[in-house]
Amino acid sequence: MKGDPAPSLAPEPSHNRGRFGFASNTAIACLLVFAGYYFGAKLGFALTFHPHTVSVLWPPNAILLAALLLTPVRTWWMILLAAFSAHLLVQLQGDVPPRMIFCWFVSNSCQALIGAASAIYLIRGPARLDRLRHVGIFYLCCVFLAPFLSSFLDAGFVVLNGWGAGSYWEIWRIRFSSNVLATLTLSSLIVTWGTDDIARRRRLSGRKLLEGGCLLLGLCLASFSLFSEVASTAGVALLYAPLPFLLWAAVRFGTRGAATAITVVAFLAILGAANGYGPFADESPEQNAVSIQVFLISMSLPLLLLGALIEEREEAAKTLRDREARISLAAESANLALWTVDFGTGESWINERGRTLFHFAPGESPSRESFMARVHPEDRLKVQETIERARNSMESFESEYRVLLPNGETRWHIGRGRYLRDYRGQLSELMGVAIDVTAQVKANLDLRLQREEMTRLSRVALMGELTASLAHELNQPLTAIAANAAAGRRFLARGLADLETFEEVLSEIFSDARRAGEIIHGIHRFVRKSQDERRAVDLNEVIVEVLRLLHSDLLGRSTTVETSLAHGLAAVSADPVHLQQVLLNLIMNSVEAMQNTPVSERRILISTASDDGFVRVSVRDYGGGLPEENPEKIFSHFFSTKPNGMGMGLTIVRSIVEGHGGELGAENVEGGARLFFRLPVA
Repeated sequence: MKGDPAPSLAPEPSHNRGRFGFASNTAIACLLVFAGYYFGAKLGFALTFHPHTVSVLWPPNAILLAALLLTPVRTWWMILLAAFSAHLLVQLQGDVPPRMIFCWFVSNSCQALIGAASAIYLIRGPARLDRLRHVGIFYLCCVFLAPFLSSFLDAGFVVLNGWGAGSYWEIWRIRFSSNVLATLTLSSLIVTWGTDDIARRRRLSGRKLLEGGCLLLGLCLASFSLFSEVASTAGVALLYAPLPFLLWAAVRFGTRGAATAITVVAFLAILGAANGYGPFADESPEQNAVSIQVFLISMSLPLLLLGALIEEREEAAKTLRDREARISLAAESANLALWTVDFGTGESWINERGRTLFHFAPGESPSRESFMARVHPEDRLKVQETIERARNSMESFESEYRVLLPNGETRWHIGRGRYLRDYRGQLSELMGVAIDVTAQVKANLDLRLQREEMTRLSRVALMGELTASLAHELNQPLTAIAANAAAGRRFLARGLADLETFEEVLSEIFSDARRAGEIIHGIHRFVRKSQDERRAVDLNEVIVEVLRLLHSDLLGRSTTVETSLAHGLAAVSADPVHLQQVLLNLIMNSVEAMQNTPVSERRILISTASDDGFVRVSVRDYGGGLPEENPEKIFSHFFSTKPNGMGMGLTIVRSIVEGHGGELGAENVEGGARLFFRLPVA
């Protein structure tokens, strides 16, 4: 079995100075045990109701038990040796036979060892009587079990040695009740004060010390009046006189106050009865002893429990206050608003940061109505539905909403909260937090606008690279328009105004003008600054339109494009201009990757396919391939294989694809590379 050291005794360190400190502490403990045991025995003899050999309250056993509870297990043999020395000295002064002296010490030591060992084993820590569980274990092991078992041994020794009057069971009963009372009073007194640190005692305020002094004085006066000549004329009514002071001690000073008050009352009661005073001096010595023991034991048991309950609640309240202080500090540091609503009392609370965020006046009590009144009208229904769903499901809720302040300012908030239920399953409390994210929302908006502008400028730059090809594309319909217009003029000049021929010429001019207009309109749509307009888009149509724009450039670079477009391809929800930009970048990237590829092998394969709820588009080339160690490095910021490249084209492509809820990837294939992306079906 392993015991825990008392707070006042440090564990044995390895250096010399630590060993000296440990040895000196142990020596002091042994001296204190010797003195306590010796004078406790003297006091016990004085508290004996003759002709019985057992004291009404036998202090030595309780002192030895308390000493074992407060010291490390490895020092118990020294504590027992010090106690035996005191026991031997005091018993020899009373002309007790040596055999009886030894037998009594054996029974006394058994009680202390049984109680201390079993209590420490169950508590598994320092024996502090400031918890209900610890007091319960103390009652079970030290107050009941140890005296119960050791009393058989003690009564047997008395009978066998022929020392004292009375039968075996009579001695057992008196000895048992005597040690129960001594443990309840003296052991609890020593343990409670022995585990109290000096720093805590120094923190006691003058008011607390004055209160304790008044309490002790009042208790002594009440007990003196009960266990003195006054009580003989007042009857049993004065038995309740110490009770208010005992309750005062337990409530205000915990187990230390309760143990101290009980010990004071116990000694005054026994001294009064021994001198023939008080309500317990009218019967035979045996009956008087039993009456005092029953009175004091029945009074002590609930008081120590009450004191432990008070201390435990105070410690829990202190822990709660500390936790609330830490949470409040963290909330203030993070600019969090904290709020609670107690449905049982109808009370609500909000911290100062919350009052600032929601503009609550200092005396204004927050409520659901006042909160909803500050939520932007367009967001109220959404917030109410979110809170109601959480109320019904008992899950946490989160909502982003706008707050319309009295001064007309609009702020963005994110709120989180949860409903709590009591043991009956009824709603008991609503608690939550809120944070102002207006700055973050504005920053995100600015960032989105900057990204959109960068994406547009990228499209403009891409169009700049395709200027020659676009000029060639426009040149064809414009040349045809000019040729047809010249032919018409010649017809008119020669007087050959054949209406059918003239109508055919005009039709060709109109067709070529429309073709040129479509090219210009496509370029305008591609480079204009506009909002993200998503709609159902057929990716096959987007690919065809992009290839039409790149037709001349692909011919100029001697590049062949082959398509494998899936029939009946599902539409995707996207901005068609952004998809054009994605495909233009991927195709131009493939074209530039084949600059060193023989002309006869410059091919691009574009395919579309359905892919488990997604539409997949791949662009495969026969160029130099991707970096072997990390193919997707090409999507990184500022990575480019072109001498004058910015390294932003494919980065923008990735942001567009991921912004549409898709995925972008790249891989090396035989003789080239493949870039692909997937978009969810609309």
